[in-house]
Amino acid sequence: MPRRKNGRWGLEVSPDRRVTLSDARPLLDPGSYQALCIEATIEWARQWKKWIARLVVKPLNYGGRPYTGKLCKFLNVGTNSDHPCAGAQSDFRQLWVEVNGAQPTRPDVTTAVFEGRLYEITVETVKLDRHGKERRPEHWYSIVREIHSAGTLTSQPSNTEPSNPSTLRTQTTHSTDQHSNTENKPLAERAVQKRNSLSLKVSGSK
Repeated sequence: MPRRKNGRWGLEVSPDRRVTLSDARPLLDPGSYQALCIEATIEWARQWKKWIARLVVKPLNYGGRPYTGKLCKFLNVGTNSDHPCAGAQSDFRQLWVEVNGAQPTRPDVTTAVFEGRLYEITVETVKLDRHGKERRPEHWYSIVREIHSAGTLTSQPSNTEPSNPSTLRTQTTHSTDQHSNTENKPLAERAVQKRNSLSLKVSGSK
C-alpha cells in the first residue's frame, strides 16, 4: 500500500485510510457437536506470557447460525519461554493421551497427533470480558469449553463443511449423488421385461 508523509505531524499515513483487522471470532449456537481437527499448532502468547496449543476444529453436524472465523480449543502448555511444557495433570497431556490411546513413551511429543481426528466438543458463548464485565451482544464469541477424543475418521463424511445456511447450496451427499440411479430403476425393469417379451415372440414364430 502506498504511503505518504503527513506534513502536520511528519508521520507516515495511509492515503486510503484502510485498516487490516485481525481474524474474526466465530459465534455459533452453543451446544455439543462432533468435530474434526484440521490444524494443531503451538504459539507463544505474549499477552498471557505462556505457550498455547491451538486446535482448529470444524463441526461436522452443526446446523445453527452462519459464522465466520475459526473455532478453536486453546490448551495451556507452560510459561517457560524457552520451550513449551505440559504437566502431568494438564489438559494438553490428558487430551494427548486420549487421542494417542496410551501414555507417551518419550518426553517430547508433537501436536500432529491431534490433526485429522474426531472429537466431541462443547461450544459455549463468551459474554464477559477478561475483567468480568458484560460484553455487548455484537462482541460475543464462541469457544470450545470441553473436548474429548471420539476416534478416527473411518469414512469420508458427505460434507465436512459446517451445515450453515450460507453453505447449504453447495453441499452434496452420497444419497443425492445416487438419486438419479434410484429414479431410473423402474426404467431398467421395463427394459428387461421388453427384452423378455421379444424373446418369447421370436421363439413362438419358429
